Amino acid sequence: MTKTATKSNVTLVTIALFVATFMAAIEGTIVSTAMPTIVGDLRGVSLMNWVFSIFLLTNAIATPIYGKLADSMGRKPMFIGGILIFVFGSVMSGLSHSMMVLIFWRAVQGVGAGSIMPISNTIIADLYPLEKTRSGVGTELFCLGDCLCDCTTFGGIHC
Repeated sequence: MTKTATKSNVTLVTIALFVATFMAAIEGTIVSTAMPTIVGDLRGVSLMNWVFSIFLLTNAIATPIYGKLADSMGRKPMFIGGILIFVFGSVMSGLSHSMMVLIFWRAVQGVGAGSIMPISNTIIADLYPLEKTRSGVGTELFCLGDCLCDCTTFGGIHC
């Protein structure tokens, strides 16, 4: 922990990182559970796989780009920018009226999601001393694992 960071600031930042991680994880579990309902409403069974594939593709492409930009421009602006893109893509995905529009907004959502996990892990490594970094990342991964179990149930109940 740096000299200028206080314990309360570190706690708030850690909670914010966990919320962002939860938000990114909930996306995948709820969408996969709700996909039969979504496909039925938008009549796009032939395009169903693209909803997942485009998200993963743009996420994989954006992750190293965000990593490089975070090193050169700062972690906070890249992290916040990625979250804003992710949330915007999520809202627009929810408002989609056709499968092609949904696939486009899922691509935008994937670009934003490419910042969340790698930059949050980097921020945790910056916030905590080396001895506590492992427990910080471990706690974040526990949050992610818990979300994978709980959110699938929520997605099934919601539909």
